[in-house]
Amino acid sequence: MPVELFQPIAVTAPHPHFARRSHPVPPRSLAIPADKDEKDRPAIPTNNFYSNLYLGNQDQPVFMCPYALWWDHRGEGPDAHYGLSISQTSREQRVYGPDPGNPNAQYFFHPAGIRSMSLSAFEFDKTMTMELSSAAQFSVVAQFKPGSVHGSGKVLNVPIVLGTGFISGIYYNLIPRMNSAVGFKIFKDKPSPRKGIQKYGIELRDGTKWLVYAWVPEGEHLKLKKDGEHTVTAEQRVRSVLFQICKLVDGAEKIYDNFAGKYSNKAQMSGTANGTNGDLRINWSTRQANNANALLLFALPHHVASFSDQMKKRALGFGLDSPTKGKMMAYGTNDFFMHENLPVDINFMPWTSIPNVKMNQFSNEALGHIYHAACDELEQDVNAQCNLNSMYFSGKALDKFAFIAYVAHEILGNLAMTQAAMNKVANAFRVFSANKQQYPLVYDTTYKGIVSSGSFVTENALEDFGNTYYNDHHFHYGYFIHAAAIIGYIDSALGGTWVYDNKDFVNTLVRDIANPSEQDPYFPISRSFDWFHGHSWAKGLFESGDGKDQESTSEDYHHAYAIKLWGKVSGDKSMEARGNMMLAIMKRSFNSYFMMLGKNTIQDPRILSNKVTGILFENKIDHTTYFSPRIECVQGIHMIPITSVSSYMRSPEFVYEEWSMLLQRVAETVDDGWKGILYANVALFDPRASWQFFAHPKFSNQWLDGGASRTWYLTYAAGVGGA
Repeated sequence: MPVELFQPIAVTAPHPHFARRSHPVPPRSLAIPADKDEKDRPAIPTNNFYSNLYLGNQDQPVFMCPYALWWDHRGEGPDAHYGLSISQTSREQRVYGPDPGNPNAQYFFHPAGIRSMSLSAFEFDKTMTMELSSAAQFSVVAQFKPGSVHGSGKVLNVPIVLGTGFISGIYYNLIPRMNSAVGFKIFKDKPSPRKGIQKYGIELRDGTKWLVYAWVPEGEHLKLKKDGEHTVTAEQRVRSVLFQICKLVDGAEKIYDNFAGKYSNKAQMSGTANGTNGDLRINWSTRQANNANALLLFALPHHVASFSDQMKKRALGFGLDSPTKGKMMAYGTNDFFMHENLPVDINFMPWTSIPNVKMNQFSNEALGHIYHAACDELEQDVNAQCNLNSMYFSGKALDKFAFIAYVAHEILGNLAMTQAAMNKVANAFRVFSANKQQYPLVYDTTYKGIVSSGSFVTENALEDFGNTYYNDHHFHYGYFIHAAAIIGYIDSALGGTWVYDNKDFVNTLVRDIANPSEQDPYFPISRSFDWFHGHSWAKGLFESGDGKDQESTSEDYHHAYAIKLWGKVSGDKSMEARGNMMLAIMKRSFNSYFMMLGKNTIQDPRILSNKVTGILFENKIDHTTYFSPRIECVQGIHMIPITSVSSYMRSPEFVYEEWSMLLQRVAETVDDGWKGILYANVALFDPRASWQFFAHPKFSNQWLDGGASRTWYLTYAAGVGGA
């Protein structure tokens, strides 16, 4: 039977042992009803594409894809402007560095702040205001109003919705104005495509061409005139009018004509899974000013690759460049219908995508090595390694020891060792489930989420990598959820009730990062994973000129893997299926944008030799990390942790290319925990070599990262044919 993917996990308030606190950085300009009960106040997305509008100075760009938008409201310099600015940059405008002439670039970015067009009004000046409403997973509505001197009832409403092909603005009782910092070379009336729609053709001084459509209700009068090199203004105030702006590419004008007049203010997800078959739908709600065919939407390359046959018939044959994810293609549709094959057969046991491998056949020699490694590592002080002042490092350590307990139970079949390991791991986990760690978690009533109290104590926004400010939650909590899945799996096999006793706590972490349903009023939908972009964003409440970003792809898919396994162990079939769907989408998006084979045709050729993007922003790609420029770190942060799902994401072909081109010589010289990470990754294409490294009598424990064990590395390499 098909399983619905987006069933609520729970709809109850978080446990009282999470203290309630308001956030030190409240959102600006976001309409939040203060007179409502906690459950009735809206949850605010923190890691999605439009948060620049409510953070900091509120003038950093929002990457709506393929357009970028920002609020011009400070009025600085001779070209002062007030309104919503619009930009769309092409691949040819990219800036490469650090040596622009080098064919192999470390980074590129698209120039920001090119105000090609804008939605503005004669009445807008320094006193104008912006109010945000209807903050949702893929959309927000921005309302721009002039200062009070101009009177009430005057507003420009702009629905900002991912993927939509027009920038749409609805004017009420204003004198519409458009502005271009680039400058208007040509502005002319064009024949109306349909009754009630006015059309204007524009060529800017940089050679780009744009179209403007205006739906004028019966009885209204609208006449636009160019009143300077940079400004077009209506001759008089209008009661209401819909403006739609789009960038023109060759051959697309008649297509735009057919779709003008229809816009969206929201999009929603639905989907089902049936065995290995997963179907996903994004539906854009529509509003119509005239008899348009459907919405014009732009799809990213990973969307197109997963589109069903019915979607292929809706392709319009042209596209616009996205900043960091290749060309987006235009479709005439109100829905994206996508199909994925789900990795239902990947569970706890070692798994590989290497062809013709007989998995999980352990020789006596291999079991001996694994047993001795487990004995040594279980002598360590588990609680001391886990109870830290960091959710991230605590979670990594917990997960490490949970893996060892799994090996003792499932691979070695040693009951005494299993019980000893479980006692240590469960006791260490209990510190967190009781919220007694050094920096307990709190429930933030402003944005609605579970955050570390660290920044409240230290007043350092970047305490624990910014957890209090919603940075990296999927990385941090993913380790706890995965550890819980292992503990629960073993405990259930031994007849215990650990899953039942800890379900509320673990589910609360899942709800924070991956709440699937609007029926749950205590968390925003899918805080971390972006179902449009196909991966998560790690950046939380920090404004950024290059938009949201993510560094560690592997810790991203680890959190989805954890959700899948916890769903399986806890009996939540919807959660398990949703985790499988996230993994399938991530495999497609990561191998399109982040992990680059030499034959990749989506990413920029000048960065393909880097093999991984490093940090991928909405507007920039930089082959580095936030913590080190060392090549083993830049590549390795996309490897950790090595688990049974790693080979599903990182193909043998890709891992071999990366190893032979960038890492083989480096690995010999590394003398810290990154060495173990690199050689564990080798098991994804050469498990025998990986096994020999970890089984070598001169192996040094200093080559193990704090979240890694020799026990698991030996088990994985042996389980996929290494010994």
